[in-house]
Amino acid sequence: MMKMLAALVALVAPLTALAAPPRFDGPVEAITPLRAEMRGLHRLNNATIAGRAIFPSGGIRGVNVGAWFVFEPYMAWDRWHAMGGDWDCGNCNNCVNDEYALTRKLGQSNANSVFANHWNTWITQDDVNLMKQYGINSVRIPIGFWIIANVHQNGDEFYPRGGLNYLRAGCKRFRDAGISVLLDLHAAPGAQVAGNPFAGRCVSSPGFWNTANFNRLNAAAAELTRLIHNEPANFGSVWGLQALNEPPTNGNDTPGYYQFMQGFVSAVRGAENSLNVAEASRISAVFMDVSWQWQNNAGNPAYTENGGNAYDSHLYYSFGAVRPSSPCGPNGCVSATLASHVSFACSGGGGRIKSDADQYNTPLFLGEWWLLPLGGTFGNFDQTSARRFGDAQKRGFSPEGGQGGAGWYFWSWKMTNSDSDGSNHMRSYKDAVAQGYLPSNAASYYNSSVCN
Repeated sequence: MMKMLAALVALVAPLTALAAPPRFDGPVEAITPLRAEMRGLHRLNNATIAGRAIFPSGGIRGVNVGAWFVFEPYMAWDRWHAMGGDWDCGNCNNCVNDEYALTRKLGQSNANSVFANHWNTWITQDDVNLMKQYGINSVRIPIGFWIIANVHQNGDEFYPRGGLNYLRAGCKRFRDAGISVLLDLHAAPGAQVAGNPFAGRCVSSPGFWNTANFNRLNAAAAELTRLIHNEPANFGSVWGLQALNEPPTNGNDTPGYYQFMQGFVSAVRGAENSLNVAEASRISAVFMDVSWQWQNNAGNPAYTENGGNAYDSHLYYSFGAVRPSSPCGPNGCVSATLASHVSFACSGGGGRIKSDADQYNTPLFLGEWWLLPLGGTFGNFDQTSARRFGDAQKRGFSPEGGQGGAGWYFWSWKMTNSDSDGSNHMRSYKDAVAQGYLPSNAASYYNSSVCN
């Protein structure tokens, strides 16, 4: 994820493993192939989602639960430092600022214990209860490929082990609360991007883009798919599995990306076929939308299968969204005024929803966003402007906005740094609600006419 670094929390103790409930063996149902030009348009209600992924009528109103299974230190510097990591050094390649480096520093056994404390305390039942109170109906959970132990390369890969049982327990809490889950394979073998802790390992050159690592990530996807169907008591509210978070935006830097996506679909559907999972119970394969790679696009994910997909768009105005200088879309670019931000957001990311739909990338949801604007637009303590901007981003991607969006996931549920500069409450949903920058009901707006 393209995220900034900032500044701050603590720890405690592990959970016991959960026994796996009986496996699911539903009746087989044949998939009727669609015409080639209809790929991406789905069998159900002209959407691309698989049968199990029936979006709420009011759309997704969700949050990411970042830094749980893929720790991004900028989200909680004090906690990271207490676990043994380094403070921000400006270049994560030069310090202990990712899970790989911290595991190597601590040693496998010690790292497993330190991360178990973190997994057990970062997202608790109190968090789930508060999400439910706030009207959150879905969560996106970033995970690393290493959560599936048998895809590790023993001896020369350093990642904490044992996270799967904590993922089980967390997903069960969400299922019991009636909150749906999107599992997001956020970090890939070898790292899909350079210089970013969200890939699990800071590298100067990405090592993911080869067949061997494609196969490893897809092996993890197949095993996760089996777990989702075999353990309904734990994973019963999981609606989708996301293939890869934020690959490079230039297709020239992602050799084989389309082939990887095809392999991902084969892994997920192959696992479901082997379990005889009925069509109505299949999960959705989720991909970054076709607009993500705005330079030399490596391939449209809608053509990887005849339906069964959903699509994720990320818009960070503070980073220039997709393009590095200022956020742009089919309808133009954003300038450093509140009116420009609101107009762009209200039009579904400057026309991105419609453009993606024209390329069969539908349903499309806003998978990551926050309240920080393009630099110089308004300050972090300008509550009136932040509220208006938040309303516009929500409405622009929600069904009631009329642009065709399927909803949103805020990045992220919580960050625990000092809020002296206001950046924490602009990126932490929990703090934004507590301080009045976002409504206490996710379905509500401060001004429902913000896009009129």
